[in-house]
Amino acid sequence: MTHEEIKRYFESTPPPLEVNWKPWAKISDTQLFLRSCYTGIYNYNGPLEMCPAW
Repeated sequence: MTHEEIKRYFESTPPPLEVNWKPWAKISDTQLFLRSCYTGIYNYNGPLEMCPAW
């Protein structure tokens, strides 16, 4: 999937507002988290598979 396909997927099927992924990993605003991931992926210059936000 490209970053645009991923973005379209999450726009059409939004995740819950808050996610308790692990006891030590809690995402309190998933939309903000996704926006930061989209920005990181969009601005990454290397191979997409090596992008930390991917």
